[in-house]
Amino acid sequence: MISMNALAWTGVFIVIGVVLRAAVPFLRNNLVPASVIGGVIGFIVIQTGVIYNATVDDFSSIAGLLWSFSFANMGLTLAAQKKTTNKKRPLKERMADSQFSGICGMGFFWVIPYALTGLLGYAVLKIIGGIWGMDPVYGLLIPFGFAQGPGQSVTYGTMIQNSGVVNAVQVGVTFAAAGFLVAFLIGVPWVRKGIQKGLAPYAGEMSESMTSGLYEPEEQQYYGKETTHPGNVDTLAFHFSLVGIAWVCGQALCTLCAMIPGFVGEILSGFLYLYAMLVAYALRWIIGKLGFNKYLDRGTQVRISGFCIDMMVTSAFMGISLTVIGAWIIPILAVVVVGTLFTYITTRYFGERFGGKHGFERTVAIWGTLTGTNATGQALCRMVDPNRKTSVLEELGPINAINVPACYVVMPAIVAFAANQISFGLLVAALVGTAAVFLAGMLITRTWGKKTYDYRKGELYYDVDEVN
Repeated sequence: MISMNALAWTGVFIVIGVVLRAAVPFLRNNLVPASVIGGVIGFIVIQTGVIYNATVDDFSSIAGLLWSFSFANMGLTLAAQKKTTNKKRPLKERMADSQFSGICGMGFFWVIPYALTGLLGYAVLKIIGGIWGMDPVYGLLIPFGFAQGPGQSVTYGTMIQNSGVVNAVQVGVTFAAAGFLVAFLIGVPWVRKGIQKGLAPYAGEMSESMTSGLYEPEEQQYYGKETTHPGNVDTLAFHFSLVGIAWVCGQALCTLCAMIPGFVGEILSGFLYLYAMLVAYALRWIIGKLGFNKYLDRGTQVRISGFCIDMMVTSAFMGISLTVIGAWIIPILAVVVVGTLFTYITTRYFGERFGGKHGFERTVAIWGTLTGTNATGQALCRMVDPNRKTSVLEELGPINAINVPACYVVMPAIVAFAANQISFGLLVAALVGTAAVFLAGMLITRTWGKKTYDYRKGELYYDVDEVN
């Protein structure tokens, strides 16, 4: 259950983050989100015992539950309106300058670090973990924290913890928090250097509102519309309630899956976020068939997702207990460093070879996604494409259609190994095999080929489009 005290405290620190982002030049220039700033400060404060009416477990619970709620809302969110064209072109030509290369390139590549960093984390702790009494299995949690964020760290960490791996949630959330810091501490200088080298032709100048994080009155916009009469039900309450239907049905499916005997039932009963999202898609389809789509507002639904992500990120930092992870801080940092190096090296290598145009924009976007969440990738992408002159921001959504299947091989394999249900050899086969399959996908779709830019030399190997 969500603690209202913890939720209120989360809001307090987000506001502190907003104020500091606008006032502190370092935070402004590095575009650190208010949710991360507030989360770091909240993490420090909660260790002092000042917050007497909420615990770290309450904050971890918020991160996990809001993640599932955001997935349910995702299923109900109307698709953005796109311009259509009847012009058909060969695959090779479409790959050269369309969203196809970005969606396939980033989508397939995301799986490589996701599948392999866990094995690296395991290896690090196998070598040094024993010094601090930290089991190597904790290293397998890093892909959930880095590539999927705090919500999945709590969800999957809980599954692993239920298998007898104590404090798995705490370690997973710590990896997630470290991922957000890595995303910006490395990502922002990387972006700035790329702009200086001429690799981001559409970067231009960052606006004051982008650095401060606040819109002045003349820039402010309406983000939604009223679809219900306030005398009947508020539009926001109506949309929240629709998500609630998906949530309740998703929980019912979890209960049914829990009736399956053995470890399979235990695994399947933990997919609340997936079941709620699938029910939401079905609900949206029914609403459309009944002709009631006109009462759904995409702007309102996008804001619900934004609320969930911001609260989730801040609460994730505040869900870390130094009392629990303090003794393991050195091996945890070692795993973070190795995971960061592997992710950075592979992102640099493959990012230059995705094919098509906008290679650097796609590289920094997928870096943010692999170390934080999709929203982190969007934040870094806006630095190199503030006026949305490329298609990269639009590509970050559809990449999930490509990489999600890998999650249902990697995650069950790690959870099963942690519960002593499969051997280490089978775990390695599952993770390495998944990476190999998606590498093959990059070859088939020609998103692993010749360089389209060279970061070290500062050279672009394609013609820059003139975009108004």
